[in-house]
Amino acid sequence: MRYISFKILIMCILLPPILYLLTVSSLEDYLHKKYEREITNIYLSDMNDILNGLITIKDAIDASVTPYLLENIFIKTGGKIDVNVTTKQGNILYPATYQNSLFENLSTDPSKIAEKNFKILNEGIEINVNVKILHYSFIAFALLFFYIMTFLSVLYRYYRKFSAKIHLDELIQEKELERLHELEKKRLQEIDTLSEERELLLSEFDQLKSTFKIEKTQAEKTEEDLFDEIETLESKLKEIDRLKEKIQSLEKSQHHITRQKDKTIEKLKKRFKTLYKNIGISNRALANLSDMSEEMSLKAEEVINQLDTNSLNVPVKRKVFSKKGKTTSFEVVFAYNGRLYFHKLKNNRIEILTIGSKNTQQKDMAFIDNL
Repeated sequence: MRYISFKILIMCILLPPILYLLTVSSLEDYLHKKYEREITNIYLSDMNDILNGLITIKDAIDASVTPYLLENIFIKTGGKIDVNVTTKQGNILYPATYQNSLFENLSTDPSKIAEKNFKILNEGIEINVNVKILHYSFIAFALLFFYIMTFLSVLYRYYRKFSAKIHLDELIQEKELERLHELEKKRLQEIDTLSEERELLLSEFDQLKSTFKIEKTQAEKTEEDLFDEIETLESKLKEIDRLKEKIQSLEKSQHHITRQKDKTIEKLKKRFKTLYKNIGISNRALANLSDMSEEMSLKAEEVINQLDTNSLNVPVKRKVFSKKGKTTSFEVVFAYNGRLYFHKLKNNRIEILTIGSKNTQQKDMAFIDNL
């Protein structure tokens, strides 16, 4: 889980518009059935006036449907409802055209109007309702915004989980580094102790060899005494061989610790490459950072984060010039005793040259001079 899943990113990008289109289509189908049913129930509300010839069917439909559409919330929020009412023969009853309205107004006889209304009713009436959600309407924006925010929240939760996992891995790596540092110190102390014992034994061995030669040349020594002395010397030689084997074993252990440290430095390098896109860091800086205490390493990484975000906000103590004059570096102080040296590359990138402390300042300056 070192990188955010590509599948989740694709899902969060593609699903919002797909679900939006599916929802718009389903909502249009639902609203079509709903408004067709409601308009069917209200479009001839003044049936008595229609049969008595007090109003034409077209006017009655217009008087019922038009207010219904004007008060419809769906239309006010950006939706579109097209209502077409026709006879079986295709004569348009709604919406009324200018010619039809003018023709109907010429006749005011209730009996003729009633007769015509009854004829239209016998002929049969068809109602066609078309519902459309415009993509630039408030409803469309609200649906799209809902799906975008939903999947953004999913992506945010995944990001939080991913960040927590990285943080946990970092803590585990820091504890492992501390354990390896302690083990390294212990092994170095054992090697120093064994080296001292080895020197003492070698010195003693030399003395014994010298004594053996002297004793051998002495005529007063008996053969039995000489054999005893030889056994003692052989015992000492075996002890020396045992110590040599132990030293070799400790040297192998030290080599293993060094390999573990190299792996830890490689992990740090990958993590810094992932987290800080504008920062390059040398192997020397990574090695020194891994040898620091947890508090010092966190302070150093805080400076690195500031350099990655905006290097202008990082307070520079001084400029450092190499002897060859090819590299101009900057010194930054952190945690009072810490020292970080960097220089600027092209494209606003930063390269961390080395990280140390006040005690290692001379070595760090010598390293920069040789760049």
